[in-house]
Amino acid sequence: MKHIFLSFLFLFLTVALFSQIGGEKTFAVLDFSTSSRTAAMGGELISVYDNDVNLIIANPSLLNRKMNGQIAFTFVDFFSDINAVSVNYATKSKKIGMLSFGIKALNYGNFTRIDETGLELGEFTANEQQFTTGISKVLNDKFTLGINLHFINSKLEQYSSFALLSNLGLGYYNDKNNICVSVLAKNMGRQLKSYANDNENLPFQLQMGVSKQLAHLPFRFSIVAHHLNKFDISNYYLDPTTTDPITGDEIENEDSVGKKVLRHFVLGGELNPGRKSLFIRGGFNFQRRQDLQVATRPAMVGFSWGLGFRISKFHLNYSRVTYHLAGSINTFSFTTNLTSFGL
Repeated sequence: MKHIFLSFLFLFLTVALFSQIGGEKTFAVLDFSTSSRTAAMGGELISVYDNDVNLIIANPSLLNRKMNGQIAFTFVDFFSDINAVSVNYATKSKKIGMLSFGIKALNYGNFTRIDETGLELGEFTANEQQFTTGISKVLNDKFTLGINLHFINSKLEQYSSFALLSNLGLGYYNDKNNICVSVLAKNMGRQLKSYANDNENLPFQLQMGVSKQLAHLPFRFSIVAHHLNKFDISNYYLDPTTTDPITGDEIENEDSVGKKVLRHFVLGGELNPGRKSLFIRGGFNFQRRQDLQVATRPAMVGFSWGLGFRISKFHLNYSRVTYHLAGSINTFSFTTNLTSFGL
């Protein structure tokens, strides 16, 4: 119990040390998940304890023996010519325990270089890579502590930057009740080399998630609370006021307390009809909807869905996420276990 107490204490003390949200900091690639399952269930999934090796990049406390030999390949078709790929693998060490390794690469495409007179000077590229290794330690039959390290390499035109970060997670899993609860301190670290002269803030955040597999229905729900280190994560890009087109009155663009609370939550669900080889997933991200919807036509912004298939020794997953009326992103994942092939 001493280890458990110290772990929780460390995680919650970080609230007093950091106050940052995504979109205001550098290395946003850290909060960009390449997991089809995560994308389909709202974009945040940190409390599902099974053999999905893609989940441990965000939360290393989910790393467990069911993942031994699991390898996953993912491709993300983002907007325009932006795309991402990732490979994640987990293995068991007799001396250390469970280990994980991952690579994620994000390519922003080609850009035209133009000087102040409008003269084209050729093209340049922008890309980022994330290298991850992680380890987990079983504290007792219900609690697992996990930590991973991320090395980030970013090159934007002629500017480059490096960073070393870590995620620290503590998970509780009750096999009898099929419930998992996780607390996660995400993106703790520092910039080793800045783009220019000044070091920039990193996208630290504190998360807590819970998921439960229902006893009499093949359905799992997930609730994740993110950015718990800062209450107001409203979109600061909006103008502070707008003008009513009819009355001409100035109206404040400020979220209500209720909306500020809801921004912290991501909801997801996974249905496994007949508990067999088909998985139907869906999710809702309230913050994404509030920030990216068009007021006159919100449509399905903030919603996501996906499908999963288990065929023999292989798992195939697909997700589609509606970010904006301008388009949606598609993610494809392929997973198998190398031990089933004698490797």
